[in-house]
Amino acid sequence: MNKVWIFLLGISIAALLFLSPELVLTGMIAAAHKAVKLTLELCAVYAIWMGIFGILEYTGIATLISKLISPFIDLIFGKNELDKQSKHYVSLNISANLLGMNGAATPMGIKAIESMYTGSPIANRSMVMLVVISCTSLQLLPTSILGMLATAGSAHPASIILPSLLAGGISTIAGILLVKLVHYHPWKKGRKHGKCR
Repeated sequence: MNKVWIFLLGISIAALLFLSPELVLTGMIAAAHKAVKLTLELCAVYAIWMGIFGILEYTGIATLISKLISPFIDLIFGKNELDKQSKHYVSLNISANLLGMNGAATPMGIKAIESMYTGSPIANRSMVMLVVISCTSLQLLPTSILGMLATAGSAHPASIILPSLLAGGISTIAGILLVKLVHYHPWKKGRKHGKCR
């Protein structure tokens, strides 16, 4: 992926040098300025939500949320498929994703995958399911996107909530069904490579 970005950057700079050489340095400085500005603004958004998530964990509310969504996790991952620790990390990951706190969800997702690891080089079904759920990222409140829209000066940043909820819901349901289809379908039997246990 790094090679692709370097290639695209090289082509862009070469094209600009050919068309408007005087704008190359100006454009690069302006783009770098915008990138740093956006990063600092988003740091504030992430700091707030990470702080809230830390409070939820410290007060035990995160554990309560974990218990509330436990039936959902059993339905999706299968009852008795996850041990207590794995289920806790999975519930925290899903909770953070639902609140749009992707930065907080990632460490919990990594810990969940680590707790599911059995030493096999092949990802098991629970690992695949968690990755799919995390990637489809159903968000009740897309805080990261709201933060970006607000910092960009959008007049109605909240207008993204309903489209985001619909798109995330459809993609999450489709992803879960596909994982279950691949896992339980007869074509899985006898295959030596590329299967999920």
